[in-house]
Amino acid sequence: MDSLVEQVVKRERSPRYYLNIVLIILAAVAVPGTFMVLGKLLSRYYLALIGVFLLLFAIYLAWYFITSQKVEYEYAILGSTLRIDKIIAKRRRKKVIKFDVKDIDGFFRYSDEKMSKVRYDKVYEVGARSYDESNYVATLTLDGGKKVAVVFCPKEELLTAMRPYFNHEVSRELYLEKVL
Repeated sequence: MDSLVEQVVKRERSPRYYLNIVLIILAAVAVPGTFMVLGKLLSRYYLALIGVFLLLFAIYLAWYFITSQKVEYEYAILGSTLRIDKIIAKRRRKKVIKFDVKDIDGFFRYSDEKMSKVRYDKVYEVGARSYDESNYVATLTLDGGKKVAVVFCPKEELLTAMRPYFNHEVSRELYLEKVL
């Protein structure tokens, strides 16, 4: 019987996250504010009224976009299948990638030096921090010959669930890495 192992990883907030929030708030205030000021200056009070309605709408949009910046990733392994989903603001779920652990060509701790050795067609960065030394990288070849790298941060429980399904080459590499 296959067991299900799940892990949820919250994406850490970067300076870009805070910059996005500031820009969203500025846009939410500037656009309706411009309508209100123009309506007052030009004595066109319907523009000021439009500005008030835009302000109400902008407050809702700002809330929606700010909360949409909160991202989590869910890793779920059932049998030998690993599925990674992106959860946006706990209200939307989007499948990122799903693959068989048996198809993994390489599995190693993230380092710029190892990542630069091979050119990948697609890199899925689905960890808590971008390109951090605590992340792991699983490389595989998908249908059509595309080389893919998945950068993620599994906990020991998830790694233990994946370990029996690694092919012999990956298991040997991991063993040699731990011994040396």
